Amino acid sequence: MGRPRVKICGLQRLEDVEMCTRLGADVLGFIVDYPQPVPWNLTAAEAKALMAAVPLPVETCVVTGGTVEQVYAIGAALRPSYIQLHWESSPADSGQLAERLGQLGVKLIQTIFPHTTDLEQTAAVFCRAGVFALLLDPRRPEQAAQGGEADIALWRKIQGAVSCPVILAGGIGPQNAGDFARESGVWMIDLLRGVEQTSGVKDEALVEALFLALRDAVGN
Repeated sequence: MGRPRVKICGLQRLEDVEMCTRLGADVLGFIVDYPQPVPWNLTAAEAKALMAAVPLPVETCVVTGGTVEQVYAIGAALRPSYIQLHWESSPADSGQLAERLGQLGVKLIQTIFPHTTDLEQTAAVFCRAGVFALLLDPRRPEQAAQGGEADIALWRKIQGAVSCPVILAGGIGPQNAGDFARESGVWMIDLLRGVEQTSGVKDEALVEALFLALRDAVGN
């Protein structure tokens, strides 16, 4: 079993884009025009400048929320590898976005939240609607800047109920990433605060420690 893909989110500085790329990140995430005030929010122009520095095969992800038209416009302007909807969204709207963004070559990640009623059934409906992957995040969308711990048991239940990949998020860092990877076999983990000095400033020592912990736990 190899290590999970690693998505490092909340990038705001060119030097952090270059550092995370050099150390092995698979996906770099940029929070753009988020509907609530969060420390990592960028304008589309700011994100575009940073994304231009991301070399292949590293992928990019834009995290946002809003109406179908608002999200589609961001996807069309920036053309990331993924759009991550980190906001309440209906399966119908997400399905429409998945289809329209897919025509641009952009995959849709739908965030789901533990407080959702009938979570397993809701997750399955989103998968059937055509999203590429789900992201299980303990943080409610209106509290995106606050912490929360990844729940392996809940992740297993959701992954067992759906046919698309489920990304694990919530309080992941060098101290627990190896355990999560070894215990779950998850396809991708998502990190934000776990590799930061302060909001929007990534810590090179923590990023290095993260990948070392993953190699020790599950290999390359």
